[in-house]
Amino acid sequence: MIELRNLTVRFGNQTVFEDRSFELPDTGVVLITGESGIGKTTLLRILAGLLKPQKGSVSGLENRKISFVFQEPRLLEHMKTVDNVALVSDREKAETLLKRLNLGEFLEKKAKELSGGQKQRVSLARAFAFSDDVVLLDEPFAGLDEQNKLRAADLIGTARLAVVVTHDAGDAELLHADRKINL
Repeated sequence: MIELRNLTVRFGNQTVFEDRSFELPDTGVVLITGESGIGKTTLLRILAGLLKPQKGSVSGLENRKISFVFQEPRLLEHMKTVDNVALVSDREKAETLLKRLNLGEFLEKKAKELSGGQKQRVSLARAFAFSDDVVLLDEPFAGLDEQNKLRAADLIGTARLAVVVTHDAGDAELLHADRKINL
């Protein structure tokens, strides 16, 4: 069990969390939903260790490898698609994941030549090339058509634990979410 206890997070005068606690399972797909600005991305950043709360603790992630798919793709634009993924793994695994996400014909294209949806899928492939132990995903279906959304959902379902932030209520069904947290 992953436990976030008594979190308090403030940005200046804005309080995002005040003494909030959450429990996440060790496995499955967890959906985090809620209005814009409610703290969904902040919660992912805390889980990733990118943000320390002013108060509270996180436990249960010790010795677990965490990967993150941000809202916007964070690719090295001058590098080839396959090389962006192979940065965290090897070329064979990179190619396998990219092909699984319908990007086989774009392996040698530079990231700057890809569409937004293609870049998003490269980001997904890179996250899974690094680790499928704990995968944190912030709006992972942004820019994807229905066919590629299904491919991405299939990959997300292979994670030991996937924590997915979304605004789309249909994503719970698509991802066969085990748990839903509405902030």
